[in-house]
Amino acid sequence: MAKKIKVSRKELLKEPDQFLSSSEKAMVFFHNNRSAVIGSIVAVVVGGLSLFGYQNYQYSQVMKYEALYFNMENIAAKEAGNNPQAELIKIRDQFSKGPHRNRASLLLADIYFQRNEFDKAQATYLEIINDSPVKDLNYQMANAGLAYTYEAKGDYQNAIDLFKSIIETHGKFPVFQVYWSMARCYESKNDTSNALLILREMQIKFSGSVQAEKIENRIKQLST
Repeated sequence: MAKKIKVSRKELLKEPDQFLSSSEKAMVFFHNNRSAVIGSIVAVVVGGLSLFGYQNYQYSQVMKYEALYFNMENIAAKEAGNNPQAELIKIRDQFSKGPHRNRASLLLADIYFQRNEFDKAQATYLEIINDSPVKDLNYQMANAGLAYTYEAKGDYQNAIDLFKSIIETHGKFPVFQVYWSMARCYESKNDTSNALLILREMQIKFSGSVQAEKIENRIKQLST
């Protein structure tokens, strides 16, 4: 006669019950893996709160930078006849390194340019260029500003080279004035043939533009 093996109640509880409901299975799983489950829940909650906090921080920083930039614009407009540069630098330096600071630096560089402080404008434009991705609008704006600074200082060849690079990598950057300025630099170098070459290229590229007549008139003037 076979010996009957007695199974204890404790051992029976360890055996999986094929007829347990889904909720009961979940409770059993939770009971057996309590530490791991609680740890996962805590990790998800902490991660969600961290993401929410980071997004709020980013939003507050953007709003702060917009307020600072608006303040810079007001100072530049109100102190048009004075010297707002020192005050603008103080505000600009409150920006952390990145696109918002570069945008503020563009405003400062433009003020330097308007006041014929070309060396300071050049240094500021170069700072923006070195800190911005090539396809970034701040990079393109700083390149254009630097080219105009070279032109104002009489360094026409460097200005022309920069204008060409802007045209080659302009993306969505408007280039009519870039072409026009490049033609003007050739004129300043007494290089009428290249100036006409640029203007004729413009005549084709901007044939449907409201500026077409302006281009044609300039070609006539240089051709006489």
